[in-house]
Amino acid sequence: MNQEKKTFPEKLLSVLRHAVLHNGWFKLLALLISVLLWAGLISQDETLTRDKTFSDISVTVSGTDTMKRNGYIVTSDLAKELTGVTAVAAVPQKQYDNAQASAYNVRVDLSRITGVGSQELRLLSSSSSVYGRITGITPASVTVDVEDYVTRYRIPVSVSVNGDLPAGWYMSTPSVDPPLVVVSGPRTLVNGISRARVFINPNELDWEEGTAVFSAALALYNRSGDPVTDSLLEVSYDGVSLDSVVLETTMLPTATYDVTEMIGTINEVAEGYAVEDIHVSPEHITVAARSEVLNQMTDLALSEHYVDLKGLTETTSFQIKVSKPSEDAVLSNETITVTVEVEPDGTNSEGN
Repeated sequence: MNQEKKTFPEKLLSVLRHAVLHNGWFKLLALLISVLLWAGLISQDETLTRDKTFSDISVTVSGTDTMKRNGYIVTSDLAKELTGVTAVAAVPQKQYDNAQASAYNVRVDLSRITGVGSQELRLLSSSSSVYGRITGITPASVTVDVEDYVTRYRIPVSVSVNGDLPAGWYMSTPSVDPPLVVVSGPRTLVNGISRARVFINPNELDWEEGTAVFSAALALYNRSGDPVTDSLLEVSYDGVSLDSVVLETTMLPTATYDVTEMIGTINEVAEGYAVEDIHVSPEHITVAARSEVLNQMTDLALSEHYVDLKGLTETTSFQIKVSKPSEDAVLSNETITVTVEVEPDGTNSEGN
């Protein structure tokens, strides 16, 4: 029987079929070409996405200022609450390797807080025209504690000196700038604040004659005198945040004089009486003044150098004034008290 004569296309198809069915290398080549063509088409199709997981991402906290203007503050540790957040994004195939978590701005918005107590806040994200969108966040929300945000004005700033001044030096009571501060924060903390204090360590100062200006760190204290340290408390003045204040003081050299060697007595007590003892208080007086003033001083300027015992029959105290050697000099005491103890000596008739 004669076979029908095949056309050329039929012969070509028959040859290709035979090659595919009986030649393994040709099969592999065809498969490879198919895969490449598929991958190329997929990579160019922006409608096709792949899920990409981002672990332990950085969550932005927004709306803090608005929250405070509304009279609220979060007292929970937000940094701790937002640790270990994971997000899944549907990323276009073309941008899969380039996508980063920062492209989606995962955030929690504090301006959405509307009351005190326990508040639940959803974690939000933004879509990207290039990198796609977030399809899931774990955890989806966080629960925080909220208190009233309050402000107290005119909190006084006091100064304390920790330790002794160097020998031979005087320091005036420092002036404080600003003398009053503003404290803001959670109501339970702010209501307990009594004052702000700064401490001066004499060992940290440069001791030179004249005016000294330096800064010192602020610390807040409650009514019991205990320090209150909390990052939620804000200290400010005239709208500017503060962590220290400026102090101004005067430093002067000093000289100390023995008063007991400068005061004597004249005349005698009444007949039949005797001086039992003489007390001088204070026994020493320190003068702080400019160097040129101290260098010219040989003695204190006293209103009296002698106390008059004439006719005394009882213990008597005398007041002696000390004058400043210059207008800006400082005296440790401006008055000296001399107490003369007088007792009967046993020879007068009243004492027998």
